[in-house]
Amino acid sequence: MLRYMTSIWVIVLLCVSCAAPTASTPSSTAAADTPTLTSDGMPTIVVPTDTAVAESPSASPVPATIPEGGELLFIQNGSLVAYSLRQNSIRPIVSDAVDFAPSPDGMTIAVIRRNQDVDTLWLVDRASVALTQLGDQTRTIADVSWTPDGNGLVYASSETLVPQRTTWLEWARFCRSATVMYLTVADKKEIAFGAGCDPVVAPDGRRLAYVTRPSRSDASAADPDNTAGNMLHLVNMQGENGWNPVTANGGEPGEATQGLVVYRPRWSQDGKSLIYHVFIGMRVEVDINLIMRVDAYDGTQTLLGDFAGWARQTTLAPRGDMYAITTQNTGDARGFTGWDVWSTAVYTLDSTREIFLPEGSFNATGTVVGESLARAQRFAWQPDGQGLAVVLPPEWSPGIPPNEEYGRTNDPGDIWLWPLGQQPAQALVRGVDQQSALVWVP
Repeated sequence: MLRYMTSIWVIVLLCVSCAAPTASTPSSTAAADTPTLTSDGMPTIVVPTDTAVAESPSASPVPATIPEGGELLFIQNGSLVAYSLRQNSIRPIVSDAVDFAPSPDGMTIAVIRRNQDVDTLWLVDRASVALTQLGDQTRTIADVSWTPDGNGLVYASSETLVPQRTTWLEWARFCRSATVMYLTVADKKEIAFGAGCDPVVAPDGRRLAYVTRPSRSDASAADPDNTAGNMLHLVNMQGENGWNPVTANGGEPGEATQGLVVYRPRWSQDGKSLIYHVFIGMRVEVDINLIMRVDAYDGTQTLLGDFAGWARQTTLAPRGDMYAITTQNTGDARGFTGWDVWSTAVYTLDSTREIFLPEGSFNATGTVVGESLARAQRFAWQPDGQGLAVVLPPEWSPGIPPNEEYGRTNDPGDIWLWPLGQQPAQALVRGVDQQSALVWVP
């Protein structure tokens, strides 16, 4: 079993691809925009710099403007916007957004807003776009998610500002001073759960999973201070009965080697297990990770796969029978950067495939659906689970060879529909900020 492996080597590796915001409070609330269409049928991307939103919770709400057919939420020019799939239109929601998470019913959005390197946490009504600030934050906030009942939020709060956290060292700099917080929406009360990051609440609302702070130094790292050695921690929502089903010993030799760090746990739909990642570190001139699953009750671990670089996003499909993962390989052996180091793949959880490690070949649970999609930076599951919306480079088209340098490193991306097992078939909207989250809400 992998939990007793003493080292991880890759035999074959193919490289493929606070203060509140200072803006003045507008006197009116934005109505839904219906922009003109370009020649290819996509809406013109025009979002005002000073988005008109009601920033006072006592402001009179306007009638709901949520269109039928669902919306895609993403960040564009620093503003959170909503794209209507049925109306092919965009409406602004709130400015100064760096990340967001809609509530379980989709009607309220938790938004992290940044001003002069200080984060504030807000709630915005999706229909009226009226804003309510949740306390005064003086630390950097990340990884906001809701409790299943919609009554609370969990997030990581850190003294260190690391905007992207798309590599091991960036993630470690944030997490080693981070604290997992639980905030009740009704009374805005914050409770510190423990030192760590990447929190997520179980589907039944009873347990919280997060990873503890890296506590050991890795001498081989460019920034060796507390970048290795941590645990996956489970605890109930009363802060009791905590245990650590998985430990990363920081790469030290020994029978229980689990890699440098564990990170990004995600609960299964039934709450019985979690998918998480193990960062092994440099092997054959590339950083290697394992995708693992652990039983949330007895700690049994199962190998799901491996990948290069660092995992940016992992999300299970609505039915729970598949998961999608986006990775960023900043150590790409080809020397590529920007869009060319991103990749997204979809895997099943009900079959097996063979992967190769120095101890021999191993059966990994799950197989890839179709082919991995080179340069795909973020994704959102379609509510019926039949496909995804995916962010691809500007002017992308099917058939571009994955090993050709695409360029356009810092340009905003486009959202495409990606049917399962096929190539993306339809472009929807342009102008998605680099590394913006993407969420498909009913």
